[in-house]
Amino acid sequence: MNSPTAGESGCELMKRLAKELKASIRATEKHADEVSRRIAELEAQPDPDEQQIGALKQTLEVLTKKIEEERASLSDLESVISENC
Repeated sequence: MNSPTAGESGCELMKRLAKELKASIRATEKHADEVSRRIAELEAQPDPDEQQIGALKQTLEVLTKKIEEERASLSDLESVISENC
């Protein structure tokens, strides 16, 4: 996330941060979907590489947790914006 620009009010900063968080959530969701598809592809193969599948599942867990945390942050930020701006 970027630091405040000159002349940017607190409300403008929070709105910009909310927009950046939304973009980050979308990008992370897209990456998580790609990882999920790759896991499904590997699992569909005869004699799949269990080590690679395990690593991808771990990655998916991390991405899912990041999405949940960013959604919670966005919700809090949007509440502050609606109360103060």
